[in-house]
Amino acid sequence: MPSCIICHLNVDENTDSHYTCNNGHPVHRYCLAEWLMHSQNCPLCSEPYSQNLINQFKDYMEKKEQEKQEALDKKLELETIKKMQEATKKIIFQKYFEINEKQLKQGQYEEVIEKLLNRYDENSVDENNLKVLFLLGKANYLKGRYDLAINFLFKLVKIKFDYPDGFLYLGKAYEKLGLKDKAQWAYDRVKESK
Repeated sequence: MPSCIICHLNVDENTDSHYTCNNGHPVHRYCLAEWLMHSQNCPLCSEPYSQNLINQFKDYMEKKEQEKQEALDKKLELETIKKMQEATKKIIFQKYFEINEKQLKQGQYEEVIEKLLNRYDENSVDENNLKVLFLLGKANYLKGRYDLAINFLFKLVKIKFDYPDGFLYLGKAYEKLGLKDKAQWAYDRVKESK
């Protein structure tokens, strides 16, 4: 009993639906259908299959190509939706950041600090959380709570060493507490991180 040259299982010539190339190499119908999606030549001898044989699988190949295209379209759609959601989140956070900056300029320190503390995630190191840390440091500095400002700003620069504004406010807070050496250390990092 011959075996299929693709799956290597026996081909029962009496019951299995099978095909051969011009050189007589047997393949199961399903195996050939899948093979024709990749090549129209015999996998063993590379002899082209007849056009009549290929035409018998035309509907199957078109259906598979359509399914493949639909899967690609779906994947692209999901990727597009994900990118749009990420862009929307960035825009919303940027607006949130701008509103807090505006409130700080208006002296609304307590309101800003309370909002930021509710948003701050101690375990996150994403860019938005780093901006929250910076604003917490800046807000506490502006309110005159220099020790808290140092606490938040030091957490920030420990995670992201190239954050010039973080070092700037850290230096200012150290300076307000009379820690000139530490202030100078922070100011030196402002220059290095630019």
